[in-house]
Parts: sequence; structure tokens; C-alpha cells
Amino acid sequence: MILPLGIEPSHGQITCAQDPTVGECELVLPPVCSRDPAASTAPTALCTVTDQPVPGLPNAKRVQVNLKAVTSEIKVGGYTVETENYNGFYLSPVIEVDVGDTAAAVLENSLKPRVPSDSDGANGGHHATDNATNLHFFHGGVVTPRNARRTNDPNDDAARKGDGDNVYTYWKPGEAPFAYHVPIPHSLDARVIDGVGKIPHPSGLNWYHSHMHGRSSDQVMGGLSGLLSVGDAKANVVACKKDPADQTKCLNDAQATADLKARTDVRYALLRDISLQKIDALPDAGTATPKTATWAPELKGWVKDDGECGVWRLVGGQLQKDEAKQLRKGYCQRDKDNAWLFTVNGQRFPTITVEGGRNLLLRLGNLSPNVVYWLELNNEQNEADKQELLLVGVDGVVPAKAVLADPNRIPVRATPVDDLVLMPASRAEIFIRNDCLRPKEQTYVLRTKGLNAGTVNNTKSDRWPEIQLMRIVLKASTVSCTEDIALNAVAGRADFQAIILSKGALIATKPKGCVDDIDPAKNEHRRVTFKDVSTPPPGKIINWGVLTEIVHPPDGSTSAVPYDSFVTVDAKTVGKIDPDEGLVGIPFEDYDLGGGNIDWDNSNGLRPHVCVFADPRNPGNTSGQQQLWVLKNGTGQLHNFHIHQMKFRLATAEELTKRFKIDVTNEPAEVCADPPTCKGPVYKLYEAKAADKNTEWHDTIPMPPSKKVFVIMSFVAEEQVGRYVFHCHILKHEDTGLMAPIEVWKPMPATQ
Repeated sequence: MILPLGIEPSHGQITCAQDPTVGECELVLPPVCSRDPAASTAPTALCTVTDQPVPGLPNAKRVQVNLKAVTSEIKVGGYTVETENYNGFYLSPVIEVDVGDTAAAVLENSLKPRVPSDSDGANGGHHATDNATNLHFFHGGVVTPRNARRTNDPNDDAARKGDGDNVYTYWKPGEAPFAYHVPIPHSLDARVIDGVGKIPHPSGLNWYHSHMHGRSSDQVMGGLSGLLSVGDAKANVVACKKDPADQTKCLNDAQATADLKARTDVRYALLRDISLQKIDALPDAGTATPKTATWAPELKGWVKDDGECGVWRLVGGQLQKDEAKQLRKGYCQRDKDNAWLFTVNGQRFPTITVEGGRNLLLRLGNLSPNVVYWLELNNEQNEADKQELLLVGVDGVVPAKAVLADPNRIPVRATPVDDLVLMPASRAEIFIRNDCLRPKEQTYVLRTKGLNAGTVNNTKSDRWPEIQLMRIVLKASTVSCTEDIALNAVAGRADFQAIILSKGALIATKPKGCVDDIDPAKNEHRRVTFKDVSTPPPGKIINWGVLTEIVHPPDGSTSAVPYDSFVTVDAKTVGKIDPDEGLVGIPFEDYDLGGGNIDWDNSNGLRPHVCVFADPRNPGNTSGQQQLWVLKNGTGQLHNFHIHQMKFRLATAEELTKRFKIDVTNEPAEVCADPPTCKGPVYKLYEAKAADKNTEWHDTIPMPPSKKVFVIMSFVAEEQVGRYVFHCHILKHEDTGLMAPIEVWKPMPATQ
């Protein structure tokens, strides 16, 4: 029985029909707040849809979700636990919008005050006492924060209360609800994803979550997050009709695509983890009464150096550890009183059943604040039998280059991967076929494989356990398929008619506190280094800092040179001098003035911030177009990189060599996470072969320890103007310093 969110199961003899979170039940459906009344399942008190026409789009909607942040009991993984969540549920609503719509959220803070604990970050003590929250709405969107600087006051309402996708909002319990309004561009500058002219915002899976620095890890773990989808849920399901003249190519066939969508079922899957203590029964104990536990985000040290995290059994009155991996179904333990749950839609090890002749579009979001999922789909009876993962979308964008709108274009065949690293905040749309001949039923298990995430303090290994997450049952199928799956490349139109040049004089005055942007004429690029902080200030928990530099090849160099010979432009560096360590990074706490106010003006002369000059009204502007950012991990731990208001891609070996003058001879294109036997995943550092295009575009990307990742991003769209952040999206890292402010500015009319 499938229970939508909002229906609490009854208690007594615990069965799937009563409590689908207990394990091995059919996957529950999250509530959907959709622009389409037929697809919307969220209660009317939670979801409001109204007409909001825009020029050229008479059917545009305003889709509003009402989010009340509360401290309340929820059901998760078979336990009743008090957490911080939205509306009293762990399973938050999925928001479905289309290009041209406005995604809206009304946020009310009714959280209880918290006592500061070890789980709180650098500013956690301050945030814990008032328990403020806010909203990143939405992660992955090339949308406006609507907080562009209008005055010289660093704390003006445009910074702190901009009502777009603005993470500088700060709302304490009891304050009036705040409304976020985020228009989804229907006419976006295609250069943001290497296109030409104008494109609609890419269709795909995004998400929303608390972004309260110092508290974001705990708030997201408790349930303050959810998925947000742009476009039809099946928008990226496209048939590849084989060309009779060349079987390696696809033909565009609208009917074949329509038929493929008709036999495809969509399932949203929210991957989350939560740490519990004081559990009154083991996770898979067959109790007739509800199990209880205490939420404990501060628990540490789950995993041994060997990567093992056990499952405990009471045998003969003694507690014994069972090492059998098949028992780690949605959880692991270190003793009988604590449990670490890995849930899908709040369920521990649920099941999805796919009927014969049907397909599954699994829309996965890693909503865990800190967990890295290394995903693989294996046959339950034969681990060596893998079901390949066919990716039709990654991080809310199709992994294919934007093309001009042309009904005769040749679709690109989607290529499968054996496994997938899903960092915190990453999303993937995985197409699992069952409309081809399958003589007998087969059951596969989606698991996260154990991996090495580096070292802590250069000594202790940071390892993650292998956990079985979900079962997928593929029923026997008697039909035969005749087409493959293609990628739904974004189609743009080749014109700039939507660009309106401002009348009158413009002034391009760099805002206060800004360092200069790159100079393309000098082959400059930006290098962002994540660094350890060895001596944090007294009374603060700060582990990391961010160093940003503008670098260029040695003067006079006309050919590619080793990267170590590149020169730093001191006047464009954002860092600080430590007497013992030299040039080090700046933790976000240095900018935070408290109460959500940020020192944008560099009031003490020691904390300038990264700025990018963009002129969206001038199609010939090149300063913000295709910037190279080199993401350097100067630590021994795995991190990841996310920047707001942006999609970026891996740089290619050719452009690194020819355009940016970097000799890549000694720069590996990929690296294994756990050498020398390569027990871990392989991370891409730049694009060196055609297969890399399968996961070319991102908004969140891994940064392996002591390595550099080369990415291309473009600041060309009007929606990108404003103030936001880039940071590590392992939220425990972000909460303890690993975030930096960024300001994208444009020329203003002379009268302003």
C-alpha cells in the first residue's frame, strides 16, 4: 500500500500498510505541489497554484508551497523522532514548475530554541540560541537572487531581504513569514550552457533547502529540504529511433518518444541520512509498537578505519556484530543504542516494483547534508550482475551541448555508466528499462559502495560504509524494444531580440569590497583553493578557509606551460597572511557580521570578496563568458564544489592547452579515489575523451584530496546578477568555514 505524505499510519501491529517506513515496503510517494492539477497531490493548505501570465506565455503559473519550519516528531525508518522539519513531516513536498512559471515559497519559522552543541558550526552557537533559518530556493537554478546592490549600505534590504533565490535572508522564530518569488526564465542567455541565442531554462531535477550558515547541516538532516523539478517530469525521456542506414545513429521520431513516455513511470527518490541515539529497539526488530529514538546530529565516529559499520544482533543474550553486508539494509550501527539510518523517502530499504513492458525513471536527489553516495545497481542473487545506470539528466541539466532548434537534428544516444558518485546536493535522472524482453523476474539492489573520502588531520581515514538503499523488482517482460534512449539536448533560438539595450549613459563602477575580475586578454583565470585552518580563533569552530586568486601564464609566454609556473596577481587575491602559514584562505565567518548581515564593503580592509563583471545587455561582452575556474583541494579530505545561479562543465584538454596555455602533460584527467588498487570511484578532473561528455554538466562536483578540477562557467545572464555564494556542499564543511561570498555586478544607468 502506498501512503502519500500527510497520512500518518496507525499504530499497533506494525506492517507496511500501517507504517511504510519500517523497511522493505513499496516506495511511498512524496506529496507533489504541481502546476498541473492532475499531478498535484499535496494538500491545498500546503500548495497554491494561480494563473500568472507573462508576455508570450498566457498559461504561466505561480506555484506556491507553504513551508513551516517546526520542531516536531516525524516518522523515519521505523522510528518516531523529534527533528527540525517542514510542516511536521520528514518527506517534504516535490515542487513541479515549468519555464515561465514563478516558483514561490512562503517560509515561516516556528523552530524551538536550541542549546548549542558540538554539532553546531562556527557561528552555530549564535544561530542555535535564536534558531534562525532561511531558504536556498532553488539549488541548481540559473535564476535571480534579486539582491543586486542598489546602495552603498552593505546591509540594505537588497542584500538581506531580496526575495529571489537569496541565501542571505535570516529569519528568527516568531518573525512574520517571508515570501520567496523565483521566476523560471523562459528566455535565458544560451551562453550559460555554451549555446547560441536564447533557450528556455533547462528541464531537470533541482532542490531547495535551508542555507543557514553554521546550522545548515543539522537543519537539512532534520528534514528542511525537498526536490524541485523544472519542466515535465518526463521531459528528458527521448527515444533514439535507429537509422536503418546507420545503426549507430538516431532519428528524430516524435511518435516513438510519445510511446516511450507512455510506458515510463516516474518515481522521486529523496536520499537522506539521520543519526539516532537512545534507540529502544534495533532497526529491523519485529516489534508490535512504534520504536522511538533521539535525533543526534552531533554523533561522530560511526565508521572504523577499515570502512566497516556494523549491524547488531542479540544472540544468546550477548550483543554480537554481524559483518554480513546483506544485512545492512538502510542502516548501520556501532552499538545497540545508536543507529545511522540511510533512507529513501524516509523509508529504510523500500522496494520499487516495475511491471513487465514498463520503464522506470528514477529521479534521485542526494539530500543528505554530508553523505557521499557511490551508487551501483546489482542483482540481488548475483552481485557480479550489474544493471547499468542510464543517465538522462545530471544536476538538473541534460549532459549534452545546447543546440539550435531544428526538427531535423540528429539526437545523441544516451550512454550508460557502471556506477555513479552522487555528492551531497547532486541529482540524477536514471532510466531503468523493462520494456525489452525479460524471460523471468529479476530483483536488483541499489547500494552505496564503501569509499575512502581521504584522511582527517592527515592521520585517520575518513571512510564511508557500504549500505543497501533500495530494492528494484523488474517483472518478467514478454515484449521486445525497438529503440534506444537519446539525450534531450536543450534547443535554443539564434537571436538576441529579447535583449534591450538601456538608453542613455551607463556607468561601470566596481562595487566596494570587490577585487578585480579576470582579464581575458591576459589569459587569466580564477583559482579557488580549499584550505585547512590549523589555528581557529578562540571560541569558534572553524576548520576551513577559501583562497581565491587570479592567475595567468608567465609574462611573454605564448605556448602552454606547466601549471606550477603560472603567476598570481596579488591585487586580485582574496586571502590573508598567516604569520606561520603564509597566504591562507578566508573562512566565511570573517564576512559574517551576525544577524544575516555580511561585510560587503570590506570595512576593515582585510576581507575583500570575489566579484565578476557581467554586462548581460551587451551580447559582445566577453569578460564573464567562459571563465576557467581551477578548483584546488589543498586538504586531505574529499570536498565538493557548488556555486549558486550557475551550471558549469568540465573543461576540455584542448581548450586548457590552446586557450588557457596550460600544459596538461602532468595534469591527470582523472584520478582514482583509493589508490593503488583503485577500490574507490574515479573522479573526472577535466574532459579528455568523448565518454566524459556523459556527465559533462554540473552544479556540484567532487574535489578529490590534493587534486585540481578544471571547470568552465559563464556569467552572462541577467538572472546571474546579484550576491550569492560558492562553497563545499558537504554541509559540515560549509558550516565550519568552507564558503565564500561572490558578487556579480553590471553597469548601471548614470542617473542611478
